[in-house]
Amino acid sequence: MKRSEQNEKKRPVPIHETGYICASLAMVSGFLETYTYLLKGGVFANAQTGNFALLGMAIAHGDVKKVFTYLIPMCFYVIGIAMTVTMPRLLDENKLLRWDTVFVALEIGLLFVVGCLPKSVPFTVSTVTVAFICAMQYNTFKRTNNMAFSSTFCTNNLRQLALHFLDYLRTKERQSLKNSLTYMMINGSFLLGAVIGTLCARWLGDRAVWVCCGVLVPGVAVADLWQAGGRERTAGRGETGAGRGRTRFGRRAAGIAGRE
Repeated sequence: MKRSEQNEKKRPVPIHETGYICASLAMVSGFLETYTYLLKGGVFANAQTGNFALLGMAIAHGDVKKVFTYLIPMCFYVIGIAMTVTMPRLLDENKLLRWDTVFVALEIGLLFVVGCLPKSVPFTVSTVTVAFICAMQYNTFKRTNNMAFSSTFCTNNLRQLALHFLDYLRTKERQSLKNSLTYMMINGSFLLGAVIGTLCARWLGDRAVWVCCGVLVPGVAVADLWQAGGRERTAGRGETGAGRGRTRFGRRAAGIAGRE
């Protein structure tokens, strides 16, 4: 990286973009993916790609009940995305709390309610709630250490991991290696959450989702303390005003995007 770039102003990293918060969210997502699949009718609630495939199978078999089983979570996923567009504007206009903090508190409350539901309640209630949560989480937490990422599924993170690592092998640029390790940490957190979710589903049943609340509560506390102190964590050495992760690979991608 050029010396002139190293001397540029560093971009501060907001608390909700730090590795700890994003890894915690990824772990919760992995947990919820196994929770709904194992205990709530074999439905994937985090992302909807798998449900589209299952929906197609249900249509092909003429199974109307299963069609709605997969279609309803998709609809609530769209509603969740809409919430992340309207609520931040509303909170900002009224000078209230930050949306990301409000959302995590809301996520904790909704997951606690899901764990309280009796077995007589249809699975759909739980799956649509989780889909609603995951949609909001996906569209609220979109960056970590100034790099785009996903906390609710792994495909794009895996792609970015491979691209940055290949860039490191070619250029030996250390920031590329750091970026690839960041994506590895996020996907590893998701995987760990899936393992823990599977074990907790076996031992705790429907109440297992409360474990997610225990993971998220410290994150809300840290965010509140951080914001109350008016502090921000700056990005690592070599960051520029364009943000961390802007390696040669990242700069080329940004240039291509700018020309399109």
